[in-house]
This record gives sequence, C-alpha cells and structure tokens, in this order.
Amino acid sequence: MKLSRADKEAIVDDLVDHIEDHQVVGILDMHSLPAKQLQEIKKELVGDADITMARKSLMEIALDEADKDNIQDLKANKAIQPAFIFSDSNPFTLYQTIQEKKSSAPAQGGEIAPNDIVIEEGQTDLGPGPMIGKLQSLGAQTTVEDGSIKVTDAGVAVEEGEVIDAETADILSKLGMKPLEVGLDLKLVHEKGEVFDKDVLAIDTEQYRSDVETSAAQAFQLAVNAGYLTPETAEPIVVEELQKARNLAVNAALPAKEVIEDILAKATGEAQALESQLDLEAQDVEEDDDEQTDDTNDETSSEDEETSDDDDE
Repeated sequence: MKLSRADKEAIVDDLVDHIEDHQVVGILDMHSLPAKQLQEIKKELVGDADITMARKSLMEIALDEADKDNIQDLKANKAIQPAFIFSDSNPFTLYQTIQEKKSSAPAQGGEIAPNDIVIEEGQTDLGPGPMIGKLQSLGAQTTVEDGSIKVTDAGVAVEEGEVIDAETADILSKLGMKPLEVGLDLKLVHEKGEVFDKDVLAIDTEQYRSDVETSAAQAFQLAVNAGYLTPETAEPIVVEELQKARNLAVNAALPAKEVIEDILAKATGEAQALESQLDLEAQDVEEDDDEQTDDTNDETSSEDEETSDDDDE
C-alpha cells in the first residue's frame, strides 16, 4: 500500500513517541516468523512489551528524530525484516521473556539451521528400506533391530548456518525432530544510552545467581578473617574475638568470673587424665613385681631340685 507524505509523518511521529516514552527500545527480526505465531506472541506479551512494525526507512527516521542518547545506534542491527519492541522492564528480563515464548517447530525446507542438527543414536519408528540409505547419507550409521531402524552412530545432518533442504527436512520430520525455534529474534536493545546485543543478554540466570552467591560468601569470609568491620561482619568478628579471649583466659588460668567454670572444667579434666595415667603406671609396676617374684620362685625351685639330687648321691 502506497503511503502519503502525511501518513509517513504520522507513523514517524508515533514511533518517536513510543521510543521516548519507554525505558527499553529493541529491534526484532521478523523474518520467517509465521503470522499466526506472531499474533499469539503479541497476545502473550501484553503488559510486558509492545511490538510495532513499520517500513525500515521510517524506523530509521524515527531513530534519528528521537531525543535519546545513542538511540541511533539501533540502526546498526542486521535484521532482514526489522520491527520495534517497546518495554519498561530491563533488557535482560525482556530477553528472557522473549526466549520463554519460543517453541520448537519442524523444518519445511529452505530454513537456516540455528545450530548443528544431529541425528542421535537410538531406536527409531522407521521400518527398513530406503530410509536406511537416506539416514546414512546424512552421516548417521544404522542397523535393523526388532524390525525397525536403529541409529548406532550419531551424525550431523545439517551444520549451523547451512540451509536445510526439502529432502533433509522430510527425513527429520519422519524422525519426529523439530530443529527450528519459532519466536521473536531480538537483535539489539537500548536502555539509558547503552546498546546491548543478544550475545550480552543471553546469560544463564541460575549460574549468574550461583556465582553472585559464591562471591558474596567469599567476600564475607575474607572480611571476617581480616577483621574488616561492616554492619554485616561486626557480629561474627566480635563473636570470634570473644572466643579467642575466652580461650586465652582459660589457658592462662585467669580467674575471671566469665571463665572460672571453664578453668575448673579444664583442671578437672587434666586431673582425671593424670589420675588415669598414674593408675596405669601403678599397674605396670605391680605387673613387673609379679614377674620378678615368679622368676625368684623359679630360681628357688631349681636350687631345691639340685640339692635334692646331691642328697640322693
């Protein structure tokens, strides 16, 4: 549809208003996104984000006219069919929301592989026949087991970035594989004068949370060990130092009321240990005396036997 000059100006003005009224402005690539899925995603994003499509030239004019620092940097996007997405959430939350709305889809042929498409090892539902040769042509090694084809060695059917041809798409479909992701493709996001690409936004939130928790624990322990006082470390530092002072007082036997019970308990324990040691030493002495008595008795017995022999002679 041909637009009049007034129509174009109205579209640009509306885009400028949206750009200036929202905290986050992003560029999407709508290429290869079916209209049905787009309408469903738009409904799911209500309240979180708003998608607006316009001619690329009008979008660039709106970026030039908008009063926002570095907003023109969004023109560097590589979208084939660009569209605006507006939101007031932060860029990382927006990216995660968009990713969560994506779904798997089978290939029809002609699509670009988003990553390596691998035919994995395992039993299939396919009967023996021409499919054996087709699977082997895609790099998978096969055999027949229990009346169906079994993949014994995985193969890469399509490498990332390559076009999925119609025949390969048909084979993948018969295997029940859905190698494509249907959803919005976020290219760039602008917030507070900064522009982020999707490689920066694609973070593992769980790993990030774990790293932050680990770092916080290590920093806390370092501060405690160094005696660095903060509202968070004051209590454990005082507790640790108090324990050191108690241990010093107990070991030095300083009769302070706070540690007198500990001193007495320590002295009692040492006395009991000493008593046990003395009992063992006394037992050892008794055993030695018994052995010496036995030796003496043996010697006396031998002498008596010798005397008896002499008398007999």
